[in-house]
Amino acid sequence: MDRQVQIYSVDTSFFYNEKEMKIHNRLNQVYRYRNKLKVYRDKFKQEHIVNRVNKNLTDANKRIKKLKDDLYKEFKLNNSIRTLNEQALTPRRIISVFDSVLTRTLGIQENTLSEDLIVVQTYFFNILEDIILKGFLYKGEKYVVFTASAGQIRTKKTVFIKESVLKQHQDSLTCGLSIESINTQGGVNINKYLAYLALCNSATDEWKDFDINRVIVVDDMETAVRSVVDFIDDKTYEITRKEMDIMINHTDGCGMILPSVSKKSAMIRLPWIKGLLVPFPFDKFIREANRKGIKCGIVKDIYGKEYDILKDGIEIILTKSQFKMWKYYRDWQHYKDNFVKYNCQAAKCNEEEDIIENAKLNYQMLQTLTDMTDEELESLCLTTQKHIRDIGKDRKTMLKVLGVTDSNQNKNYIQQALELYPELLADTYSKEILKSVKKSMVKEARAGKIDINGKYTFICPDLYAFCEFLFLGDTEPKGLLNDGEVYCNLYKDKPKLDCLRSPHLYREHAVRKNVVDKEKGRWFITKGLYTSCHDPISKILMFDNDGDKALVCADHALISVAERNMQGIVPLQYNMAKAAPEIITNESIYKGMITAYTGSNIGMISNNITKIWNSNNINLDVIKWLCLENNFVIDYAKTLYKPTRPPEIGKLIHTYTKSKVPHFFIYAKDKNESNVEKINYSVVNRLEKMIKNPVLNFRYSNVGKFDYRMLLSDTNEKINLETAIIQKYEELDRKSHLMINREDQKNNNILFVYNQIKKDLLNINNDAKHVTDVLIEYLYNHKRSSYKTTLWECFGDVIVENIKRNLTTKFDDGYIQCDGCGERVEKIGKNHKMCRDCWKDHRRNYKTEKQRQYRQK
Repeated sequence: MDRQVQIYSVDTSFFYNEKEMKIHNRLNQVYRYRNKLKVYRDKFKQEHIVNRVNKNLTDANKRIKKLKDDLYKEFKLNNSIRTLNEQALTPRRIISVFDSVLTRTLGIQENTLSEDLIVVQTYFFNILEDIILKGFLYKGEKYVVFTASAGQIRTKKTVFIKESVLKQHQDSLTCGLSIESINTQGGVNINKYLAYLALCNSATDEWKDFDINRVIVVDDMETAVRSVVDFIDDKTYEITRKEMDIMINHTDGCGMILPSVSKKSAMIRLPWIKGLLVPFPFDKFIREANRKGIKCGIVKDIYGKEYDILKDGIEIILTKSQFKMWKYYRDWQHYKDNFVKYNCQAAKCNEEEDIIENAKLNYQMLQTLTDMTDEELESLCLTTQKHIRDIGKDRKTMLKVLGVTDSNQNKNYIQQALELYPELLADTYSKEILKSVKKSMVKEARAGKIDINGKYTFICPDLYAFCEFLFLGDTEPKGLLNDGEVYCNLYKDKPKLDCLRSPHLYREHAVRKNVVDKEKGRWFITKGLYTSCHDPISKILMFDNDGDKALVCADHALISVAERNMQGIVPLQYNMAKAAPEIITNESIYKGMITAYTGSNIGMISNNITKIWNSNNINLDVIKWLCLENNFVIDYAKTLYKPTRPPEIGKLIHTYTKSKVPHFFIYAKDKNESNVEKINYSVVNRLEKMIKNPVLNFRYSNVGKFDYRMLLSDTNEKINLETAIIQKYEELDRKSHLMINREDQKNNNILFVYNQIKKDLLNINNDAKHVTDVLIEYLYNHKRSSYKTTLWECFGDVIVENIKRNLTTKFDDGYIQCDGCGERVEKIGKNHKMCRDCWKDHRRNYKTEKQRQYRQK
């Protein structure tokens, strides 16, 4: 999933008419002036200066208000269809997006700029209303609103599509389900509809050998789980601890696929279908049941049609919760016929990794362990501290922090080069990268990102229980896991695991017994975390099974602290509101988006919860109320319902949330010291002093000798420094910083910018190998530059191929790097790690140390 395409991303100001743009430009001038005043005020402490600046700020704010009012008046005067300003579409407005069903269906080629799709970020709702209700024009073509995913809604972004293109491909993207058909059947919840339509925009790989005729959809497994809960009344905010039956959909978002088709769990995307597919041998389950004399294997789909699983060759069993628009199709055959007729695509993403690296804790998971001692926290930080210390002296640590690991299946070119030729670590460019990485590691660690003996893996239901439910008709299946048990073969020898998930707002450390044995291993064949259908764990960690991942931790120190802190903690329970359907129109789409934009600010609630966990006075009831509100706010765009705080409850909550954010937000959220609380003894705040920031002294004793000629196409050829190539490179390298849009970290235009630079350089000389050689000779040998990002982004593929060709002592051919000096030597045994000279030194030092220890006895 590394293919990318480029599209334009603009904001609502790109649709202004001439008068609106004049006001907009004046507004920006006043904003810049106001920002300078704020900087000036923070710089000086003299009262008379501060007072004068504050007066100017007041005047600036009045001016801003007046200009905004003028802008709103102009908005209302506009009656025509708006036009996208072509002149404003600079390279900075280009973003890269990963390949998806949408881009493949539209036929957008890899690394090309398409004008079929345009992303619009909203700053003024009036403009958004205009372009949703009427569309907009660009180069004479009309664009219409298409969709907005949940993530895009959070950032006020909407995807528009060329109307002619949508008409051409609509049936393929929607599996023949038209808006008219949905409306004649009573409509749908608008924001759910937009989210389901946006499934085609997810970054995916095409599932090329997918066969829709081997798939059925069945009912989910929902059972009552008896548990003690803290029930919160969303009207009175009264909290009652009681034992009750909780209805849990154990297969919410999860289906099964035969291991003969796929041995790895993966998330899937089809029109209106999403979720997780977990390999499970349900054919074996049926055969073993039949051998015991239990006739099974005949099931009904969600429309009532019977299937013989074995005879009909069913390979994939989806659940109703995965098929989001099932009620709008006559039956499953209707969907299958449309899928084939309109050439629809199936796609996969987030397939289970072959190697799962250890992960990091985050501040939310740490801050709820409020009674953690300094010794326990120090113990948790040992690995992180070691990595920071070793980043300048240990080759393996350097490679690890730079992402040169077996688990990284999508290495960039510099990572590929380092994997082949670790001697490259001795170059100044690698040193600059390591400096930056070390700085980031210290900052992240002080913000709670601590290396842990834990891994992120898919959460899977007990699918043996699901087969009992589905094939045997058992409405209360036993399954293979009891209450309080999980199965995770990543930690076969660990009897207890702390199961965590983000976001982690309440105390949500689910410590469970890990039961890995041969019988369960026959059925649970993936690296996932399998949970029991008798356990309310999904209500503690607040997960679905549609691809949610848990951080599964086997760290004994963490588990011990978590068990202590979870004493007396039970799941929170409340009655959630239901989402109502609406008729789909452009008006209802606009209304739904505005509702989502204005009513779904979960970040504020999350930060308020963090304030309490890091205060000197923790009130669990207040945190419970905020968790309740958070979950209603998440669903607000769909349900249009949020609880209203009783006045006395509101006052109490305010006394806990009126403070500033905790001190460690300096590291976690780049806050200024004036905007955070003073440091206290909370768990995460203690990390500031605990995580050291040592001076980075590079010692390359075990890196090996770097020879820049290994990067050239021919190590023996003399390279002439061609002025035209070098001057153009220097010019474009300087300009690159101005061309790159760093506002959007996820979908920036870096790939596009460097592709353009590469094209410009190849316009001088179209031989990529020759251009690369000239730049290597110049940057590595002549200039000895510490900054070579542009070279590697443009010609990294050429350099990697050069290294592969030039190396004569490759690791794949049985060579290793000496742990002592870094020299490449032929490996002559399983434990062979050093060259002869370093081994002699090592043995001599070892004997000397042993003799010293013996004399001290």
